[in-house]
Amino acid sequence: CSQSTLRAVSAFCDAIDRAGIRDRFFRLNLFAGNSDASLAAVRTPLFRGQSLGGTQYGNTTDTNVNFVAGDYAETGASSGLKGNGSTKFLDTGVNANALTANNSHMGFGLRATQTGGAAFRTLGGAFNGTANSFEMAVRRNNTNRNCFFTRFASPSDQAGEETLLSALGIGDVLMAYPSFYRNGAATGGTATTSENYPNAHAIYIFALNQTNTSAISHTDARMNWYSIGLTMTSSQALAFYNAVASFNTALSRT
Repeated sequence: CSQSTLRAVSAFCDAIDRAGIRDRFFRLNLFAGNSDASLAAVRTPLFRGQSLGGTQYGNTTDTNVNFVAGDYAETGASSGLKGNGSTKFLDTGVNANALTANNSHMGFGLRATQTGGAAFRTLGGAFNGTANSFEMAVRRNNTNRNCFFTRFASPSDQAGEETLLSALGIGDVLMAYPSFYRNGAATGGTATTSENYPNAHAIYIFALNQTNTSAISHTDARMNWYSIGLTMTSSQALAFYNAVASFNTALSRT
């Protein structure tokens, strides 16, 4: 990667350390580095555990399914990876049952939102095929886009188990139980109940892993980071957003 990218990554890590939130991350990928046919740098997460020497979660790199070099840009308004809503996703290897229901977060840097009717478009997650899921999903209808974060809960009980953000647009979205944040600010919605995910199903990004047998609900969004880990307070969520925002500014990710 370039010297400018190395400096931006170093500054990001310093900001995370100074904020005291390094232990919040099981996995974080900033989708940065040079593009090649295999997208090797892009698929390499910055963090794979709460510390460098501690437990590491998931694959050494995200397993690529169908993304090509042309789907990626490091800088500019089109930064990040672009899904296609049908066949492309990443397998993190992080099992959803590694996270505790009331102490978890999932976040994404949305740089282009979904299209396509009222279908669910999952930014990332796992689903056991019956009653439990860990996912952040977007459903678009004729008038707005609503973002749901399901914390190991029954998809049929959305009112009690999910938090809704109306008119979701481009920005940095974080669900840190029990609150939803967009661009570092709480949206006002909070969770009420949760339950642990029962299965060792890997979390996918750009799609939903259904029982380790298929990827469903693919998104065609463009995203330039994702994060999975422990929950954050409002001040921690703001510190994380500020670190991401500074990183994006350094790489001209408008």
